[in-house]
Amino acid sequence: MLRPEPVEPTATEPRQIATLTLEQIPEAMWQLLQLGCDRASDPFHTPCLATIGHDGPTLRTVVLRHVDAAQRLLVCHTDRRSSKAGEIQQEPRTSWHFYDRERRLQLRLAGATVLHTDDALADACWATCPERSRACYNTGIGPGQRVSRPPVAPSLIGSEPEEKDARSHFAAVVCHVTSIDWLCLFGAGHRRARFRLNGGSLAGAWVTP
Repeated sequence: MLRPEPVEPTATEPRQIATLTLEQIPEAMWQLLQLGCDRASDPFHTPCLATIGHDGPTLRTVVLRHVDAAQRLLVCHTDRRSSKAGEIQQEPRTSWHFYDRERRLQLRLAGATVLHTDDALADACWATCPERSRACYNTGIGPGQRVSRPPVAPSLIGSEPEEKDARSHFAAVVCHVTSIDWLCLFGAGHRRARFRLNGGSLAGAWVTP
């Protein structure tokens, strides 16, 4: 499930994207998101994730780790000790912002989000983490805690106890997308479409940019 074959999108150039029909947009969008997931150099690889905290919305850049078009899922990873994790547990509604300057395309996706920590999905996500990414969880203090000076980079995991401890800090953030806002900036006229979950499928309509 977590290692799909890379899929080349049906539309990669701004002009191609701008000529997509309303019906073609969802498939093209998921293919572009898959491309962003697979390629670290792609603009969609690092979207902005918004949660709702005590003082209102909070934003941060995350790495898109997995895309499942059939289930309409977006996945990133986090430290379960982070404020992001706590905010998702308190309020599961999240929003994702993607922007590709070259393709002149903005995506805003939203949906209900679940934090997976000690289940098969979290285990599968952990298994796909590169060694350096796993090291980020090999810390004795969680994100956002006050310190006297900037800490040094965490060391690579070197033993089974360290592996177990780092894994205990890891969580997979899984968003089930229920709404999509697609905006293509095009000289001949910007094109914007909005999709909402309706009866198990996404119903779309053109809207003014």
